[in-house]
Amino acid sequence: MSPVESVPIAILNCVDDYVELLYDDIPEKIKGSALILQLARNPDNLIELARNEALLSALSRVLREEWKRSIELSTNIVYTFFCFSTYNEFHPVIIQYKIGSLCMDVIDYELKRYDQWKEKVEGKKQLLTPDKTEFPKSRIPEPKRRPKSGTWAVADVNIQKSRMLVSSYHEDLCSASDECLSKNDEEQMKRKLKTLSKRQEQLLRVAFYMLLNIADNVKVEEKMHKKDIVGLLIGAMERHSNIDLLILIISFLQKLSIFVENKNSMASKGIIEKVAALLDSSNADLVNVTLKLLFNLTFDTKLRNKMIKVGLLPKFIQFTSDDKHINLSMKILYHLSMDDRVKLMFTQSDCVKLLTDMLLLNVNGEVSMEGTSPTDVLVALSVNLAWCERAAHQMACEGRLRELLARAFRHRSPVLMKLIRNLSHHQQNKQLFVEFVGDIAAAVTNVNMSEEFLIECLGTLNNILISNDIDIYAVVERYNLIPCLMKILDPEGGRDGELVLEGVVGCGWLAREGGAARALVAGGAAEALVAHLRLRQADDEHVLQTVFAFRQLLSHPTAAEYLVTRTEAPAYLIDLMQDKNAEIRKMCDNCLDIISQMENEWAMRIKVERFRCHNGQWLSVVETLGAEGGAAAAGAGGAGDASDDLPPYLSAEYLTTHRLTTSDSQSSLNDDSDSLSADGEVHRNNSRGSFDGRSSEMYGSPDNLLKNLSDNFCHELNTA
Repeated sequence: MSPVESVPIAILNCVDDYVELLYDDIPEKIKGSALILQLARNPDNLIELARNEALLSALSRVLREEWKRSIELSTNIVYTFFCFSTYNEFHPVIIQYKIGSLCMDVIDYELKRYDQWKEKVEGKKQLLTPDKTEFPKSRIPEPKRRPKSGTWAVADVNIQKSRMLVSSYHEDLCSASDECLSKNDEEQMKRKLKTLSKRQEQLLRVAFYMLLNIADNVKVEEKMHKKDIVGLLIGAMERHSNIDLLILIISFLQKLSIFVENKNSMASKGIIEKVAALLDSSNADLVNVTLKLLFNLTFDTKLRNKMIKVGLLPKFIQFTSDDKHINLSMKILYHLSMDDRVKLMFTQSDCVKLLTDMLLLNVNGEVSMEGTSPTDVLVALSVNLAWCERAAHQMACEGRLRELLARAFRHRSPVLMKLIRNLSHHQQNKQLFVEFVGDIAAAVTNVNMSEEFLIECLGTLNNILISNDIDIYAVVERYNLIPCLMKILDPEGGRDGELVLEGVVGCGWLAREGGAARALVAGGAAEALVAHLRLRQADDEHVLQTVFAFRQLLSHPTAAEYLVTRTEAPAYLIDLMQDKNAEIRKMCDNCLDIISQMENEWAMRIKVERFRCHNGQWLSVVETLGAEGGAAAAGAGGAGDASDDLPPYLSAEYLTTHRLTTSDSQSSLNDDSDSLSADGEVHRNNSRGSFDGRSSEMYGSPDNLLKNLSDNFCHELNTA
C-alpha cells in the first residue's frame, strides 16, 4: 500500500471522532491532529471549526501538555492554528486560547534542544582513549528483563508498537551514551540529527508564520517583545540554513524593526553582523528581504556606522547594477551618504562616476520631489554626495556638468538644479561653471520658471559670482539682473522666504563690483534690504546676509554715501552691535568701522554707543546710585523742576530701548523694566524685535545727543 493510500481523507462530519483520537496515546493523537489539519487547510471549513469549542480546547490542551513528546504532533496542531491566523476574523480564537505564547515556548525549547543535539553529536567526533589507571568495567552481563506473559505481555507489545510508530529520533539522540561511538554509530547519529533538523524547521516555520500573522495587533506584538521574540528569531536564523525559513525570519524582523524597542533589541544582539552574510546568498528573494531589513535599520545612526564598519558599503554599491535590488540599495546608500566621512568613501572607487552616468542615461525619466522612484532616490543620493568636494569634482568633470545642466533646463527640475548648485559650491569646480554663467543668468530672469527652480538657479549664480574670472557688471548689464532682483526683493511681492534670502545674497555678491553696486542703489536695493531686515529680523541667516550686503555697498563711496545718508541702515547696525549672534556682531562692527571713518553725523553716535557698550557694567552701577540719590532728594526737598526728573546721565538702555520723547512722555524713561514708548510699543533690550518703526530720528541730532551726554555726566560729578 502506498503512503498516499494509507492516509485517510478527512470528513468534516467526522470531526468529533478526530477529537476523540486526541485523548488517546501519541500515535492516535498524531493521526487525529493530521486529520483535523486536513480540514483546516480548506478555508471553507474554518468557520465551522472555529465554532467547535471542544475541538479548539482539545487542540490547545494537547499542544500544552504533549508538545515536548512529539515534533510531528506539535507541527500538526500549530499548523492548524496557522490556518486560522491567515484571516483576521479568527485572530481572537488564537488569542483566546493563548496559542501565541505557547508557540513562543515551543520555539524556545526547540532551539535549546537543537543546541543540545548538535553539541552531543559533534562531541562524539573526538574518540576518547580509556584511562589505563581505571579499573575495567565488569564483564558480567546485566540481568535481562523477566519474560512477560498474559495481559502484561500484550500491554508490553502495544507499548513497543507505539514507540515504533512514533519513531522519536530525538529520544535516541538524548539517550545516547557518553561512551565512544564507532564510526557507523557516528554517521547514524548525524543522519538522525539531520532528519530532526528538517522536522524542526517545519515546526519553526509554521510557528513563526502564525506569530507574524497575529503580530498585526500592536498589543500582541508588545507581548511578543516582552517574551524576547527578537532573540528567538535571531537564534533560529543562526541555527538553521533553510532558505524558506530564513526568508520568513528576516521578514518578521523587518516588520518588528519599525518599533524602536525591537530595533534596540536587534542592535544589542549584533543584528548587522548576523545578517551581513545573507547578502552573499544566491537566492534573490532572501537578499531582497535582507536589504529591506537593513534599510529599516539605516534610520539609526549607530547601526549605519556598524554597516560601514563591517564593510557592507561595497556590497550595496554592487547591488546598484542589479535591477532586482537597485531601488533598495539606492535608498540604503542615500541614508549612508548623510555622514560626511562616508561621502568620502564613495570616492575611493568609480561609484560616483557610475551614479552620475546612471543619472544621465535616464534621459526620459522625470525627477520629482517625492523620492519614490529609483531615479528620484538616485538624484537625492547625488545631491548628498555633491557636498563632498572630491565627489563633486568627479561628477562635474569629463563633460558631465554640461549634460547635467542641459537635462535640468530641459525638464526644469528643481532637484537636478539643486545638485548643480551643490556642485558649484566647491572652489575646484568654479572654473567649470564660468562658461555657463550666461545660461544660468538667463534662467534667473526667465519669468516662466517656478519659484523652486528659480531659487536653485539664483543660488547657483551666487556661488559662481564669487569667482574672480567673471565680469560681474557685464553680466548684470547684459541679462538685466537688477530689475529681476528688485522684483524678488519687493516687500509687497509675497515671495517665498528662501527666494528672498537668495535675492539678498545676490545683492551682496553683485555689490562687490563698483558699477553693479551703483546700479543696485539706483534700483532701490538699499531701501529694499532695510525693509526686509525689518520684516525678517528673527531670522539670523537673513540678518547676517543683509549686513554683509551693507558691508559690500559700504566698500564703494557713492553707494556708501547713499546708504548712510538716505536710509536707516546705520541705526539698525548700531542696534545689531549687541546682537546675540557673534557673526552678526562681527559683521556689524566691520560696517560701523567704515561708517565712523566717514564725514557724517553718524560717526559721533557710533563712538557714544560703543562707549556705552564697552562700559555697560560701570554705567549700570552709576544708574543705580543715581536712582537712589534722586529718590532721597525727592523725599527731602519735594518735587523739583522738570529737569530734575531726568537721570543725571544718559541711561544705559536709552539708545536701544527708547526714542527721544517730549515732556509729556518723559516719565517712561525712568522705568527699569520693559517700558512702553509714547505710541504704546514695547521695546526689549538687545533684541531685533525693537526694529519696527526705527529711523535716524530715534537718536535725535548728534549735537543734542552729545550735549545731553556731556551735561548729564558733569552734573553727576558735581552732585557726587
